[in-house]
Amino acid sequence: MKERFHRREHSFMEKWVAICLIVILLGMTIACGSSKEETSSADSKEGAKADNLGEEEILDDNPWSDLDLSEYEEVNFFVPGNKPEDFDEVMELANELMIKKINTKVNVTFVSYGDYANKLSLFLAGDEDVDLIYGASWLGFTDYVKNGAYKGVDWEFIQTYMPLTVKNQAESSWKEVKFDGLYYGIPNNRADISFGGIWTTQALLDKYGFKAEDINSYEKLIEYLDSVAADAASTGVYPINPQGNYPMDAFGWFTNRYHMMDVNAGAANWMVWPYNTGKEFVVEDLKWFADTEEYRKFCLQMADFYKKGYFPASVISNSTLLDDNFINGTSAIVNGGPSNMNNLAANMPNETPVYLNCFWDDESVTRRGNYFVYATCFPATAQNSERAAVALDCMKNDPEVHFLLVGGIEGQHYILDEENNTYQPGPEAMKYPWGNWSNNAALNNDTDPSLKLEDSMQAYQDIYESAIVPSETFPVNGFNYDPTKFEAEISAVSALVNEYRFSFCFGIFGDETEEKLDEFIAQCKEVGIDEICEDYRSQLAEYINQ
Repeated sequence: MKERFHRREHSFMEKWVAICLIVILLGMTIACGSSKEETSSADSKEGAKADNLGEEEILDDNPWSDLDLSEYEEVNFFVPGNKPEDFDEVMELANELMIKKINTKVNVTFVSYGDYANKLSLFLAGDEDVDLIYGASWLGFTDYVKNGAYKGVDWEFIQTYMPLTVKNQAESSWKEVKFDGLYYGIPNNRADISFGGIWTTQALLDKYGFKAEDINSYEKLIEYLDSVAADAASTGVYPINPQGNYPMDAFGWFTNRYHMMDVNAGAANWMVWPYNTGKEFVVEDLKWFADTEEYRKFCLQMADFYKKGYFPASVISNSTLLDDNFINGTSAIVNGGPSNMNNLAANMPNETPVYLNCFWDDESVTRRGNYFVYATCFPATAQNSERAAVALDCMKNDPEVHFLLVGGIEGQHYILDEENNTYQPGPEAMKYPWGNWSNNAALNNDTDPSLKLEDSMQAYQDIYESAIVPSETFPVNGFNYDPTKFEAEISAVSALVNEYRFSFCFGIFGDETEEKLDEFIAQCKEVGIDEICEDYRSQLAEYINQ
C-alpha cells in the first residue's frame, strides 16, 4: 500500500510509537509481518555478478549518461515488511533493466515490521552491508541524524546522482529532511496523508442486515459494531480485533474522531492541534494530548467499547496483526487506504472488502501531508552512497523500472484495462500485491495508479483525493525538536506513557478510567511535561518565524 493508515497512510501509531526524541522505543513493535529476515534471490555482493558491461554498453538515452557507471556494482537495500512470493521473479526483471540502464543490481532484504524497529540500530551500526535503508520519521529519524547514524549529503550530491528525483520531488519536501545544510534522507515524492478509511466485508453486512451506503455516520458505524459485538462470544468475530501493540489511538479513534492533528513531537511530549476550530494554526493552540477533554472522551469511550465486547478480553496479549485478523474473519473492520485494501483483497479471494463512508463523523476530514514519513536514508557506514543514490533515483522515477517494481508483471499480477484506464488484480495478484515494498514507501509516486477494487474503491479514492492538504499549509512540517534541555524529563514521561497507554486505549481501566487518567496526568506534570511542552512551543515558534 502506498499509504497504510494507520500503519501506513500513516497510521497514527507510527507517529506515536517511534520518536521519543532520545531514541526511547516504547516497548512496542511496529505492527506487521513475521519474524524472519528475507532477502532477494541474490543475497549479497559476494553472489554471482554479471560481467562488467563496459561504458559503451550503458544506455545513452538516460539521465545518468554523464556519470561514470562503467564499473558494475550492487546495492543492498533494507526495508520492513513481508517478502511477496513472486518478489524474486519481479526483482530479477527489474535488475535486468537496471543493469542495462545504470550497470547496477539491487539486492533487497525484507525484515518484518515486528523486528525492524529493534534491528534498525544494528543495521546502522555497520553489522550489515547496507547501502540504502528505510529510515522513516516514525523510526527515530531525527535522533539517528543527531547520533550520526545517517549520512548527510549536500544539494550538489543530490543533483548529480538523483536528477529525476530533483525534477519530480516537491520542493517543500526537502526541508523535512534537512539539518544544518545537509540532507539526511530522500523523502517520498508523494505526500503522506493522515486520513484513513474503515472497511468491512459484504458477508458481515449481509449477516447483520446493513447496507454499506447506509453506514454513513459515526452513529451508524457504532450501531453496526454493536450488532457484531453482541454475537462476538459465540462467533469469534469482534468489531475490532487488533494486535496488542496496535492500540485504538493508532487506529485513529482519537485524532480522527476528535479532530486532533498530531504534531510528530514524539511519544513523550506528543502534541496535538484542534484543527476543526476554524482558526489558522498558532503555536499557542498546541496541547499535550492527555491533558485535553477530547482525550478524556476517547478514554471513556474505549472503556465502553471494552465493556460491550468490542475487543477480545486478552487484547493486550494478542500477537496477531489487525490486517491478518480481518483476512481470517475475526475482525469486522480494518482501517486503511486504497493500496492497503488492494493488498488485503488479494488474500481474501472469497470476500469483498467494502468501504464505509463514516470516518469518523459527518464533517469533512482533511489532513496535512508529510513527505518524510517514509524517508530512504544512506547509512553513515555505507561505502558507496553515490551508486545507491543512482539506483534509488532509477527505482523511484524511471517509468519502466518503477512500474514493474510497484505493480509486478502485467497479465500475471495485474491486468490493464486500457479502455477504462484501470488496473484489475491479475490471476496471481496475491503473489505480488499492489502495495508491497513496505507500502511502496520508498517508491510511491503521485502518478502511480491504484488497482480498482469494486465500486467502493473509487468511492474511497474520491474522498481521499478531495481530502489532501499540501504539506506547506501546516508549518510544523520540517521542524525538528531539540530535546537536549529536557532529556531526563522526556525519559520519565515516556516511561509513564508506556505504563498507562494501552490500558486507556483498550478501555481496561473500566469504571476507574477517569481516576487513572487524572493520576497519569498528575504524574507527568510532576516529572516535567509542562516544561517540555513549553520548550517545544518556543522552538517551534522560532522555526516558523525564521
